[in-house]
Amino acid sequence: MKYDFIIVGQGIAGSMLSWFLAKEGKSFLIIDNHNPSSSSNVAAGIIHAVTGRRIVKSWMADALIPFAKNTYSELEIFFGEKFFHDIHVLELLSTAKEFNDWQMRSEADGMNEYIHTAGRKDLYNDSLKPFFAKIEIKQSGWVDMSKLIKAFRNHWLDKKVLLNEAFDKDELILKEGKVIYKECEADKIIFCEGYLAQQNPLWKALPFIPTKGEILTIESSELNLEHILVKSIFILPLGNNLFKVGSTYEWTDLNENPTQAAKDKILKQLDEILNVPYKVIDHKAGIRPSVKDRRPFLGLHKDFPQAGIFNGLGTKGVLLAPFFANHFVNHLCHGKELLKEVNI
Repeated sequence: MKYDFIIVGQGIAGSMLSWFLAKEGKSFLIIDNHNPSSSSNVAAGIIHAVTGRRIVKSWMADALIPFAKNTYSELEIFFGEKFFHDIHVLELLSTAKEFNDWQMRSEADGMNEYIHTAGRKDLYNDSLKPFFAKIEIKQSGWVDMSKLIKAFRNHWLDKKVLLNEAFDKDELILKEGKVIYKECEADKIIFCEGYLAQQNPLWKALPFIPTKGEILTIESSELNLEHILVKSIFILPLGNNLFKVGSTYEWTDLNENPTQAAKDKILKQLDEILNVPYKVIDHKAGIRPSVKDRRPFLGLHKDFPQAGIFNGLGTKGVLLAPFFANHFVNHLCHGKELLKEVNI
């Protein structure tokens, strides 16, 4: 079989890449054996416009957020399913200094579009421990990642363009101007392998810093939220009295097995927020393909230009993937220059 592209990996990166390649009329084969513990399947999928202790706008938020929302809206129409949930974030603040810092940042150029500082102090007081203030973050929400990945997977399986198997690097042959994998030939191969890319000899020079994260699902009939709560952890309402809670960061114990230590840490932080009973019904772990400078990896290999990579989406994959998948496809199909911040 002959294709324009072979895509290795069908997480959020590979799925979005396939979407925009399909819109260009390109043929492709996806190779993926579906790992339920992949970071895309475990992730909460939160879009949060404000980043870090410095209270700054997320990198390229003004471009990334509307593009992501438009893309997820298109996908909902295409698949006939609901993926994106337009729900605001509520930051829980413990001190007057925290509140003053947020107020000051909300007055910075362009930040008032995202930060709403008034009128939220008494919200959820019956469910939460006392907090000095609550700050609402607009232009936020969450994407049901596992549902989206499954929809893509079933679609491409139906189209017979997805091989449900692990990629075998020993079967790959790179020839000038083309690639051969088993009985398939393509003009290019694009690796969207997540953290496993650091084990790929082609990409060993890229500065990956993979990060393990663990997340809980809890049930509580007394917790009624219309916001995503954020303090030291997040509490994300899923509906039907279910909530995702997380997450942790671990850089040494890099396996996909949930740990009691991480669970205990999340529960300790959760008990500092909630004032209602709950029970834990699920516990998962995944490894994020994080990058030293927190910018994704896009581009073709300098020695093997028939091989490319789309990776390094880290903790913001749900926000970064739509825009940069389209950005990369414009580079691959039309020769448009990549942004220097993401160009490998």
